[in-house]
Formats: sequence, C-alpha cells, structure tokens
Amino acid sequence: RAHVNEVWCGDSSVGPYLKTEDGKKHKVYVIALIDDASRYIVGIDVFFNDNFVNLMSVMKSAVAKFGVPKLFNFDNGSSYKNKQMDLLAARIGSTVHYDQPYTPTQKAKVERWFRTMKDQWMAGLDMRDFHTLDKLRGSLYTYVSQYNQRIHSSLNGKSPQERYFSEPDCFQRLPEDKIDQLFLLELERRVSIDCVVTIDHIEYEVDYRFAKQRIRLRYSPDMESIYVVEADGTLTPIRL
Repeated sequence: RAHVNEVWCGDSSVGPYLKTEDGKKHKVYVIALIDDASRYIVGIDVFFNDNFVNLMSVMKSAVAKFGVPKLFNFDNGSSYKNKQMDLLAARIGSTVHYDQPYTPTQKAKVERWFRTMKDQWMAGLDMRDFHTLDKLRGSLYTYVSQYNQRIHSSLNGKSPQERYFSEPDCFQRLPEDKIDQLFLLELERRVSIDCVVTIDHIEYEVDYRFAKQRIRLRYSPDMESIYVVEADGTLTPIRL
C-alpha cells in the first residue's frame, strides 16, 4: 500500500521449543503484525497457545501504541476468522480482510518476515538459556527492535522505522482511557427471573432491570472485569 497504517498483516508461526523450569517441553508460538507499506513490526509476542485471545492481546498492544489501521489482513484460521474478531473490528473502527484459501502471496510480507526471523533470531538461540516465556520474549523484542531499525532493501535506503514514522498524518489514535474497554470479549446471555446470568458455570448478579431479558456482556479474558452493555453503549459492571 502507498501509506502506512492502511493495512496491517497478521499471522502466527511456530517458534522454538521451550523447556520450562519443571523440565517440561512446550511448543511456542510467535504472533506478529506487520505494516504493509513500511515492513515495520507494530506488534509481536510469544505464547504457548495460538488462539484469538492471544492474538487480541497483540492487537491491543499495537493499537495502544500506534492507533488503528484501516484494515487488518489475516488468513482463514479459527484464531482470526470468528465472531469475536468481527465485533472487535467494529468497536475499534477497522475492517478485517481474509485471504482466499491457497493464495499465500496475499500475506507474503508477514510470511517473508517470519522466514527472516527464523533465519536470524531463532537460528542464533541457545534454548538452554531460556526457561520462561518472559526471558524468551525479551530476546525477541531486542531482535525486533534491531530489525525495525535496519535498512530494508525494498524501502529505498530507509529502515522500517524511518518509513513508518515518516507519515504522522496517517496515525489514527484511540483515547487511552477507552482501549481496555474496547478490547473485551463479548457474548449474549438470558437473565433469569432472579437477575442471575451464568458464564462458565459461575453465577453473576445483574441489575433487576434486566430480569428475563437477553443482554450483551463484555468481559476481560481473565474474567476480572465483566460488564453489561447498556442500550446507549455504556458498560455497567456486574458482580459475583
């Protein structure tokens, strides 16, 4: 694309195997978002699971730092193509495009970046030095910072970082105090006559106004914060 933040391409890749301190070996996944115009890595992290919740955490971190892209580009994996993604994109004011099956060129930049990451970062790792995701994450962040500042052959003598920040007018930032509430999961529940809803076999109390109604709920992945979505869009917390 001609301008930064028009398209962010996202994907995941199997990373190195990590042996934790209890002696167990775990497969690690790297989830990354790359800006199409600049090749700048706007978001990245390592996880033990490749799922939507972890993808959402990478998206949240990137959006908090750099604002909202016009379009996210993903493949058709279940971590990307689901109702939660549609709801999230609508809330933050972005669009999601899914690549056609068997068309790897549609996400060629992020695929190529993963190959570079494996050739440069993973090939140089001694995994005996790492026993936690945090330590591995620190190593990856250092590598990504170096990559973003290195001259890229396709950018006319610029680094991804120089190219990305050369268009300040292309940044559409969200209010900082709204980001946590925008990046929540969502579901619907019918309220019982005694004003109770059940999520994962746990009962929560809601206001008497919602008795016997079907309501929308938004919640953090750790279930620490759960809200009823009011008719005007405001969020009202509920309690156990």
